[in-house]
This record gives sequence, C-alpha cells and structure tokens, in this order.
Amino acid sequence: MIWFLLSLLGAVVLYIEAVRKGMPIKRWVFAGLMCGPCAWYLLSVHYRRLWLRNQISEYCMWRA
Repeated sequence: MIWFLLSLLGAVVLYIEAVRKGMPIKRWVFAGLMCGPCAWYLLSVHYRRLWLRNQISEYCMWRA
C-alpha cells in the first residue's frame, strides 16, 4: 500500500518537474508510476545530460 502511494506521489512530482523543464510528460509520469520517487533522480540526470550536450554543441568551434 505504501509503495502504491509513493508511486502516485512520484508520478505527480515528475509531472510537475517535466512540465517545468520541458521534458516529455507521458514518459516521465510513467517512470514515476513504475519506479516511484527514485525516477526523479533519473529525470535530473537525463535533463543534465541534455543540457550539457546542448551547451557543448553550441560552443563547439572547428579549426582547420
């Protein structure tokens, strides 16, 4: 019963975070339902990797 409530809480928290960060909502809500609050760490890592990939490609210069 506790795991079910934690999963619902995780889904709600991930919905809010996904909307705030502009991530795909359905994917992260489903992850929240399956993993509970542990999926929040996955969202943070995924967002950080996407942000770093964007920053690196934005400042990449090719020298000849």
